[in-house]
Amino acid sequence: MQRLRIGLISFFLPVLLLWMTVSTHAAPLAAIAMQEGRTYDQAHDTGYIDWSGSAQYVYITHRDGSYLPPQEGGAYCGSSCTEWVTRLGSGGVASGSFDRDVSYFEAMVGFSPNSGVGTATLRACSAVDSWNLSSGGSLPGFVSMTLTVPAGCRTWSLSASGGYVDFRSIDVNYIGPPSTPTPTATRTPTFTPTATYTATSTPTNTHTPTATYTPTHTPTNTATFTPTFTPTFTPTNTPTSTPTPLPPVVNGLVVCDLWGDAGWCRGNETLELIASDPQGFDVTINGDLDGDPFTCGSSCSLPLPEGMSTANYTGISTSGRTANGSSTWQRDSTPPLLNWVLPPVDGRNGWYISQVEVSATASDAISGLYSLNGSLDGGTTWGAFPIQLSDGVHPIQAHARDVAGNVVLQSRSMRIDTVPPVSQFTSHSNGEIVQGNVLLTGRMEDATSGAAGGELSINGSTWQAVSMGTGDTWSFTWHTNEVPNGQYVLQMRGMDHAGNIGNTVSLTLVVDNGPPSVSITERWWIWEVGKLEVSPNHFPIDSVRVTISDLQNRWPAVVLDFDPDKDTDRISWDRRFADGTLAPSGEYRVMAVACDIHDLCGSDTGMIAIPFVATLTTTLTPSPTATRTMTPQVTFTATPIPATPTPALVASTPEISLEPIQPARSIPFWQLFGLLGLFLVIASASVIDPRPAAIGRLRESINLILSRSSEDSTNNIE
Repeated sequence: MQRLRIGLISFFLPVLLLWMTVSTHAAPLAAIAMQEGRTYDQAHDTGYIDWSGSAQYVYITHRDGSYLPPQEGGAYCGSSCTEWVTRLGSGGVASGSFDRDVSYFEAMVGFSPNSGVGTATLRACSAVDSWNLSSGGSLPGFVSMTLTVPAGCRTWSLSASGGYVDFRSIDVNYIGPPSTPTPTATRTPTFTPTATYTATSTPTNTHTPTATYTPTHTPTNTATFTPTFTPTFTPTNTPTSTPTPLPPVVNGLVVCDLWGDAGWCRGNETLELIASDPQGFDVTINGDLDGDPFTCGSSCSLPLPEGMSTANYTGISTSGRTANGSSTWQRDSTPPLLNWVLPPVDGRNGWYISQVEVSATASDAISGLYSLNGSLDGGTTWGAFPIQLSDGVHPIQAHARDVAGNVVLQSRSMRIDTVPPVSQFTSHSNGEIVQGNVLLTGRMEDATSGAAGGELSINGSTWQAVSMGTGDTWSFTWHTNEVPNGQYVLQMRGMDHAGNIGNTVSLTLVVDNGPPSVSITERWWIWEVGKLEVSPNHFPIDSVRVTISDLQNRWPAVVLDFDPDKDTDRISWDRRFADGTLAPSGEYRVMAVACDIHDLCGSDTGMIAIPFVATLTTTLTPSPTATRTMTPQVTFTATPIPATPTPALVASTPEISLEPIQPARSIPFWQLFGLLGLFLVIASASVIDPRPAAIGRLRESINLILSRSSEDSTNNIE
């Protein structure tokens, strides 16, 4: 019985030690000892780095001489790169343990120009070093913070104070080989059945009674020799005859070519199965992958689908014994699904003409969404959605990451212009007088999307497009001859490329293309009166002037000014030019000019006719009694006159020699005689031209001749 107890203890003790070892690694109370070489900060997810206090992953852009982790592409960060790192808030601590004595130890921490960065303190037992991580420059940069680890030290920590601390990796080099090889603990349960088998054969060996046989026959020689030989031979043969076979052994290993975060595989993942039988029997493997059955030989490699599930498998030996196993996998090689959330475009050419709120949504159906952020500065800083945008052109990025570490990055440009263009006239000012084809010019300013075009309206009529020039200038030709005189209000408005329509600007111009209307009698006799008619063309008349001039410019012209407020007036002339010269017989030009208040003038021309007649020669011989002797000779000459065939008589003034004695007043005989002849002619003309107008003109002519005859008589007497 004593040997049985010893055998049982020998069997259960290794099993107990193995169970304690396995359970300890399955649920560690502290971080697993650091592996030799570089361990990136994401090892927190696999149990190598502990966090306490404020700690999280952040996605930052840095520039230094480092390389990205293999899981993030392995790119060189000499120009810049973006990476997920661990950020410890003030008071936060990252810690771990060493497997054995350390020859080299470092933590790669990030210097930063940001104001929120603090001081990093690295500890390994009694060894301590602190760095203030504030620096200049534009981007953070990671450097190695080394520390000499005392012999026998098995713990380390990195803490932040006075601000945050970013770190990306821990480097450890050990002295000597690992202290506890992993295969030793794994193999212990495999050989445990041997101890059980030996313990079973012990009663058979004990059953042969040696105590009775030894003292009876040969007390000195025989008893000593025989018992020693017998038990040695019996146990050797007993286990060989036991017919019970051992079960097969089946092992499964999940293999990934690109590991991600939190134990997820981001690449291709396979389940490697292998089975064997201790007795050498043939073995096959059956099982299922998340419910899908499979069968293979003693070994196989099975590709694993995306998702999180468990593979169950059984090794079946031809001996009839079986062994079961299972392996869990989680694979996610698909990045999150990212979508922009944008309002509809309300402008032209892809521009928004109102304030815009940009947002995005993301989802991940396998490992789940870890983060979603946006950036307006090319990834230097990231923030949560939604993001408010104002005027300008904004490059915006959206970044989504799932739990497995798959990343999706989308970029787009948002163009916003809420300010309409500003237009102005540069060619004219308000109230200017214009004539003919008027070239209107101006400028149109728009600081964001730029000026696209403009429209011009005259007195609120249809809008007409203007021509755009260089430097946001515009022009428009206005044909003012097509519109009547008057004041016009021109309105101009601009449009930018975004579709904003600017406020209208106004310009008032005065069109004066048509002068006042002027009309005078085309031709009239000197004793008649010409008719002057003047009418304004929208604008008031400023002056009316009539000029009577000699066609040969022999005498200075006579200028007569008339009242501009009168529409109709009469033109009469006393036959004298500006220097007093009496106009001889002939035709003289009469020009009437009327100008408006803008000095635009209209004119008309007529003619005054003085008829040619025979002259009367009178010779006077004075006597002492002051008696005049006159021998008159009268010759009548008829001059044809259009529309008024009235002959005129012009008598010359006789030369008179005076005596000292006062002459007596004589009757103008010859003038009266001529007047009687004229009456006869008028009577004949009245028969030929019965028109009332001719009779009126004759009446005026008779009155004029009578008045002049009276004047001539008076002059002769004097």
